[in-house]
Amino acid sequence: MFTRKDIRKKTIQVGNLTLLSRVLGLIREILMAQYLGASAFSDAFLTAFKIPNSLRKIFAEGALSAAFIPTFSALIKQNHKGSLNKLMSLSLVVVEGALIILCAILFWKAEWVIRLVAPGWFTNSLTKTVELSSRSFIQTFISFFTQPHEQVVQAVYAAYYLRILISFIVYISSSALLAGALQSVGHFFVPACAPVLLNLFFISGASVCLYFGLSVNYLCIFIIAGGIAQFILHLAVYLSLNFSFGPIDRETWNIFRGVLKKFFPCLLSMSIMEIYFFVDSSIASFLTVGSVTLIYYANRFMGIPLGVIARAFSTILLPYFSRIAVYAPERFSFLLFEAAKLIVWVTVPIALFMGFFSDSIFLTLFVSEKFSSVQAVEAGSIFIAFLYGLFFFSFNTILLNVYYALHETVIPMYIVSICMIINFILSYYVFMPLYGAYGIALATTITSGIQTFLYMTLLYWYFQIHIYIYSFGLFLMRFIAQLFFGSLLFLSMYYIAVHCINLFPEIVARHLLDTVLLWGWVLPIAGMIFLYLYMTRRLFALKLYFLE
Repeated sequence: MFTRKDIRKKTIQVGNLTLLSRVLGLIREILMAQYLGASAFSDAFLTAFKIPNSLRKIFAEGALSAAFIPTFSALIKQNHKGSLNKLMSLSLVVVEGALIILCAILFWKAEWVIRLVAPGWFTNSLTKTVELSSRSFIQTFISFFTQPHEQVVQAVYAAYYLRILISFIVYISSSALLAGALQSVGHFFVPACAPVLLNLFFISGASVCLYFGLSVNYLCIFIIAGGIAQFILHLAVYLSLNFSFGPIDRETWNIFRGVLKKFFPCLLSMSIMEIYFFVDSSIASFLTVGSVTLIYYANRFMGIPLGVIARAFSTILLPYFSRIAVYAPERFSFLLFEAAKLIVWVTVPIALFMGFFSDSIFLTLFVSEKFSSVQAVEAGSIFIAFLYGLFFFSFNTILLNVYYALHETVIPMYIVSICMIINFILSYYVFMPLYGAYGIALATTITSGIQTFLYMTLLYWYFQIHIYIYSFGLFLMRFIAQLFFGSLLFLSMYYIAVHCINLFPEIVARHLLDTVLLWGWVLPIAGMIFLYLYMTRRLFALKLYFLE
């Protein structure tokens, strides 16, 4: 069984790989902001790219992996490598065959797909969002397909880009299936490096296009090349480990049907954040040009702490929880309580830090000739709305793993379905007409809080698992005291540094305060504050089980 030391070590390992991918992703977004800015072309590209990219995250990196990896592992453990080879053959034929048919349909009806995922582009006015709250969405939606509309530049280019990009999902999903077999024999390096490889192709394409002034078509080709390279790498390693492909028989079909029973319930619940983002960006199409792009950038920054901390931690906790469910199910309440404490202790300071510098993040990294300072400030406000929910986003990944460890997949599926409806209603009818893109992000945050409440409530009702409210309240009081002194220390160090920098020559001070050089001295101060939080946790009587 995993020890706490193992959990810490493996979380750090996975987190480091995720961090590398996120850093490359950040470089990629900075290049994209310089290349396309927040414009009709960026809206078109991101809308087209989100379709295969979301399918990748939902199918390839989400439910598909969750369903196949346990089955592959079981076959390896039982020394049935031949059965695995047969299952891989059948999986590639069925899954990739279905995706190729889907890609053909999306290629054929690209314009209709864009109407579906960006309906706001086909309204008579892109800015009359106040009227939306009194208008039936169903009537609006039907009108997109029954009434003629003037073609807008976003829709025309998005359909064109979609036709180039749509095959991306085929290569990535094939890689995910092969990665499942690799992970079943303990080979994690290539699957972990796959996002890094893809980001390198994306960065190369954006750099070449920016330098030579090429069209987005070439960037799309680089992305497809990245998908092909990732598939070839996985296939080469798969064959080098003495895996192969075998003939399909009746037994293989029986195993495959068992995998599908796991796949469909996991489909929604494991991909809820991606679904939220998909809905958010679609609703943002009703707003002014560039709104889709701003929500995308804010969401990408949310992915940094969410991926490095919450997803890495939850990935390691899943097998640990699975063993606890078998050997000591009575410990679930304690472990979930301790996980909640750790998530609060980590995410709240990060949310405060990133919220304090939300404008600076986009002003120093993204502003260019095609991305204005006004757009940077708006992106910062959207980012803050997402940060309000950082704890909920993070803790939901832990709660979902508790359900899976208890072999319960149906309840999370129902909860996620309800939350999807709530998120849409709050976004489209309540907050977007009032607050625009900020309101869309705020609706997602509120929905995530509701999702946390539903997860916890049903865990208590069905499995008698709960968080000790009184003890958690005492922990929060001590943590607030620690955070208060930590915040005072940070603000003191920050404003003293600003005062000293202002004594420098004006051109030097401006570069240290208003450009990317800001992070050269701010991040070390932040690092010292997080070290302070770690070193003083016992002074404030903060007992964190997973850190002891």
